[in-house]
Amino acid sequence: MTPFSLYAFDFDGTLVDTKLDIAHSVNLVLQEMGRDPLPQETIFGYVGRGVRHLMTQALNGAGDGDLERAVSLFMKHYEQHLMDHTDFFPHCRDIINHYSDKKLAVVSNKPARFIEKILEALNSRERFESIVGGDSFENKKPDPMGLRHVMQVAGLKPEDVLMVGDSEVDVTTARSAGVKVCGVTYGHATREEMEALNPDWLIDDISEMKELFG
Repeated sequence: MTPFSLYAFDFDGTLVDTKLDIAHSVNLVLQEMGRDPLPQETIFGYVGRGVRHLMTQALNGAGDGDLERAVSLFMKHYEQHLMDHTDFFPHCRDIINHYSDKKLAVVSNKPARFIEKILEALNSRERFESIVGGDSFENKKPDPMGLRHVMQVAGLKPEDVLMVGDSEVDVTTARSAGVKVCGVTYGHATREEMEALNPDWLIDDISEMKELFG
C-alpha cells in the first residue's frame, strides 16, 4: 500500500461523466454553423485536449475564422447544457469523501469555470484544494505546468502525489512531473489503450483506490 498526501484527478472521463453534454453542445454548434451533426461516439474521441482541439476536430480542420466562432459558440451552448446529463462516475463521490483527510485537486484541460460550475452543482467544490483547467496557465496537459502548480500550492514533493486519469495525456503529464499515475479504464480510452501506456496502476473502478492506497 502506497499512501499519498495529494490526489490529483483528471475531470472528464475520470471523475465526471460529461460526454453526452459535450457531444450535444458540439452538435448544437455544428447545426448553428450549417454543418451536419456528428455521431456521439465520434465526438467522444475528441475529448480530453481542450476546447480548441475538440472544435478543430469537429470542424475537420476548417479555417481559423470558423474555429474561433465554433469555440465561442461551444462555450455558450455548453454553459447552458453542462448539467443536463452530467454526474459523477460510480463511486467517485464516495472516493472524494473517503479521502477527506487528504488534499485533492483537479488537473484538467477543460475550461476552469466549467469545472467549478459542475462541482458546485454536484455539491463537491469545497473538497478540492486546487482546480486547474485548460485555460488556467499558458500550457495545457500533457505539459506538467498545472500539476506542478497544485503540488506547489500543497507544498508537496512528487513522491507525495498521485495523478489519476483516463488517457495518454494524463499518463504523460504525470511522468513529466515526476509523479506516480493510476489509470482508469472506464473513461475515454479502452483498457487495451491504457495498458499499453504502462501506468503505475490500472483500475476498472475508482473504488479500487481504497485497496491500493488506503
